[in-house]
Amino acid sequence: MNKIIPFVVVVLLFTATARADTVIPAEVATPVELSNHDINRIVCPGPMTDLIFSREKGLTGHFSGNNAFIKFKIEKNGDEYVYTTTPNELFVVCNGAVYTLIATPRDIPSVTLRLASAKGKRFKHNIARYRKMPLEKQALQLIREAYAGSCPSSYRITPASGKSSLSLSPHLETTLQRTIDVEGVGLRLKQYRVKALGIKPVAVDETMFLTSAVSPSILAVAVEDHTLNRGASIRVFVVEKKETPR
Repeated sequence: MNKIIPFVVVVLLFTATARADTVIPAEVATPVELSNHDINRIVCPGPMTDLIFSREKGLTGHFSGNNAFIKFKIEKNGDEYVYTTTPNELFVVCNGAVYTLIATPRDIPSVTLRLASAKGKRFKHNIARYRKMPLEKQALQLIREAYAGSCPSSYRITPASGKSSLSLSPHLETTLQRTIDVEGVGLRLKQYRVKALGIKPVAVDETMFLTSAVSPSILAVAVEDHTLNRGASIRVFVVEKKETPR
């Protein structure tokens, strides 16, 4: 199928920030929030062999076994303590993979971050495929492949179990058909079948799917057709940014 996709894509850029007990993927720069006054912990699924960061930005840390412990320095100015707000990059070499954390210090309790296991050749193939693409193009690429049925074997495709329906409109039946995970890149596509109910034509647009009932971290929505006649159905593709790999 080589024709141009006949629908509009709405791209919503955002910053997904990992929080306490979040699982962090390898080879993907992940924003995280860490306590600026307590010791933070990073847990590796295997042996940790290196921990790299800039001490000039007020960060200290060490690792032992499969754990690393990170703390932001606290300065004293007269009778007051000054807590840093400067973000810092952390590179953790864990179980043969590199994890990149963009750490922002916050006035929050101690945070524990868990590093996900790398997924071998599939994982590396996806990273190489998407490495040079900006986020918008990554989302468009995934939609095009799902639309054309040309997803590479490195993607994990999971058919929906049972009937996973959404109540987005009383005039539409919206059912999840499958999910497509691009492991290592942190993208997931959800493909829905949308069927018109009643006797009148029904308008469908991308904004109908910009809801947390679909995903709390939507990057893009693509609708196959914007007008549905009685009994007709279309596909809708939603791309989300995963904070926790599954």
